[in-house]
This record gives sequence, C-alpha cells and structure tokens, in this order.
Amino acid sequence: MYKTQEEKKKYIDKIFKNKALFEWEVLHVSSHYDRLEIMEVLAHILVREKLRYELNFLYLEKFEDFKFSQIVNIIFHEIANEWVSFATEILHYPKQDAIQEIQNRVRVKFIHSLAKDYYEKYRRKIFEEVGDTFIELVANAKSEKNITRVIHETLQSSLIKNRQILDMHNFHQLYKRTKVARNIKNSDIASLKIKINDLKAIYVDPNIKTDEKERLYSQIDRLHKELDRVVNYSLDHFDKAIKRLKDTMVQSMMSMTNSKL
Repeated sequence: MYKTQEEKKKYIDKIFKNKALFEWEVLHVSSHYDRLEIMEVLAHILVREKLRYELNFLYLEKFEDFKFSQIVNIIFHEIANEWVSFATEILHYPKQDAIQEIQNRVRVKFIHSLAKDYYEKYRRKIFEEVGDTFIELVANAKSEKNITRVIHETLQSSLIKNRQILDMHNFHQLYKRTKVARNIKNSDIASLKIKINDLKAIYVDPNIKTDEKERLYSQIDRLHKELDRVVNYSLDHFDKAIKRLKDTMVQSMMSMTNSKL
C-alpha cells in the first residue's frame, strides 16, 4: 500500500485530519446505516460487557449505581483499538508503534471527538439495549413476589415518566406481561422450528425433483432467517405495553443526557 515509512507517516497524518477518511479506512464506514450497524454492536458490548455494572439492570444492585459517565470513554477505546488493528494489519506497524501514533494530544482529541459524535447521534441504540436489560430482569424474576430493590427503585425513578400511558401501575402487572410476551416468543420459535423440520424431512426425499428441491431449499433458508430474527427480538416486540415502557425509558435517558452533551 505505502512502501516507505515516510509515505506511511504522510498517510497517517492525512487520516487523523479527516473524520470521513478515518471512518472509511479504519472503521470501514461510509454511510448512516454503517454507523447504525457499528453502534448496534457497540451497544451490546457496552451494556452487556464493558459497562454492565453501570448500565445493565441484570447486574445493578441499586438504581443509584446507574450512570452514563463512561460511555464516551469506552467508545473512544473501541475506536482506538480499531486503529491499532488497522495499523498493524494494513500498514504493518508493530503494535507498540501503532499505539504510539495515537498518544499525542491532537490525535487523542480527534478520536475523542469522533467517539462523542457517535454517542450524540446514535446513543439511542445504547439506551434501547439498556431498556432490554430491565425488561429481562423483570422477566427473569422467579415469582411475582420476587421484586428486587433495583426493580422497585427503577419503577419509581425518573426513567419511568408518563406512567398514565403505560397501562401498568405496578410490578405485578409488568411481571405478568413479560411472562405472556416470553410465552408468545417461545411459541413462535417452536412453530418455526417445526416448519423447518417438516420441510427438511421432505427435502431429503431422494425422489424429489430438482425444481421442487430448489423451492424447498429457498423456503427453508427463508424460515431460518425468520427464526434468527425472532430469537433476537426483545420481549417488547411481543407486547405493546412493554414497548411503551421501553420507549419511555429510552426517551427519559435521551432527555437526561441532552443536558450533558
């Protein structure tokens, strides 16, 4: 790509002066949809792994532990890691040299600015993942009496605004809805698996003609894709009231973070 060290240096200087070029070369991003896809992955990493003790209700012990303060920093580190991968794999830099290239203040500021841009424009994806963890926490309760401190505090918190439109006024109503939603999801999954298995049984028949075999293969493939979608749906997809709850939580988080941008 760039043969001499001087050519590489000039190229690197150019990358760190142009966000669009950095996104294209380092992050493989060229559109709004690419950024959304990146943020979907990052949202999962942030909420489920990196910041699970701050954003994931499945890990919180009390509501006051819930905070957003480290999100931009983690996005910064993920982008920096992408740079290191790019520099080592594409530019053939030693890892330590790749890290050294982003040590100066100007480049740190550049990556931080890019991380902040992603957070400001696409933080809703993160908050949707956060909302999913609260719904999962309720759904995982062993019984209606198994209301934890964090569930109680969250239901009474500023995250749950416009309670009058939720059609749910207490934990027990929410708990019942999550159980029904989970049953619907499991039923849909089971139904799709049965359809797939039935078609596979026909597909392996050696007497099936080629045209029919191709048609069956296409149907099986379509059902597999539909099954993947259903498996990955969160419970709010199956219940309008749970969807309203998640939406109001997300909107509250958007409002809470607007003042800090």
